[in-house]
Amino acid sequence: MMKYLKWLLKLSITIALLWWVFSRIDLESVSHAIDKADKWLLALAFAPYLASRITAAMRLTTILQAHEIGLSHYGGLHLHWISMFYGMFLPGGLGGDAYKLLRLKQHFPAHGTMLLTRILLWDRMIGFVMLGLLAGLIGMVRFYGNPFIAAIPALALPGAGILWWSAQKWLPGIIPVLGRILLLSFGTQVFQIICTGFLLYSMGETGHWADYALLFLLSSIATVFPLSIGGIGVRELVYLRGSVLLGVSEPIAVTVSVLFDIIVTATAVTGAALVIGERSEALPAADER
Repeated sequence: MMKYLKWLLKLSITIALLWWVFSRIDLESVSHAIDKADKWLLALAFAPYLASRITAAMRLTTILQAHEIGLSHYGGLHLHWISMFYGMFLPGGLGGDAYKLLRLKQHFPAHGTMLLTRILLWDRMIGFVMLGLLAGLIGMVRFYGNPFIAAIPALALPGAGILWWSAQKWLPGIIPVLGRILLLSFGTQVFQIICTGFLLYSMGETGHWADYALLFLLSSIATVFPLSIGGIGVRELVYLRGSVLLGVSEPIAVTVSVLFDIIVTATAVTGAALVIGERSEALPAADER
């Protein structure tokens, strides 16, 4: 019962946030922006997003393989796709990461639950660190001369030291592949920024790229916290408030966030096909295809 109540709470927050956002912008402008958008470019926006899902799945399997957990990249992609579906649509307890933990424990029982949990947490944390790093870099360019923003580089060295020390203490097996994992995480975020670029260009918006990229990264940081279903509503709120602060078009910003959420949701829906055909042996090992 509790898991359904939590899901209903998330649904209520999602609806409330969307209502608040759309009550403060010109819906006719949003509708017009979508209507006039180049449909081919909208379709092409799926390509970099799908690429980001592949690199995200490879990041996790790279960490697993570094700890002698023999899941292939194909198996990791299968696991990732189903977890997207569960994380978006199922109420309560069996979210995306919980599903990954259950399946990994089922297929690799020799490895402890604590190790698998740490791996999943580090996979998430490295993605979060990359979001913060890229947002900081773009913020430095966008707000050059601001004394607060100028202090960001001073945090880089101690931040890297804390990350390294934490990895050695809690998950030392990740150290040899840390560079590869960070590169995959970088690719994941860059592909998603490119996706939003396609969305912007489809609506004829060819300027303020740094502003929109910053809005996307900040919204992605906000959606890490599970306040709504799939981050829907939270992303729109960040885009709306951020567009005011950065001086970009509010309708365009909110439209981009809505279209991106549609791409995320449509991609997650495809995981249902894998759920229907799922078998207990559906996670091939690293030497299998």
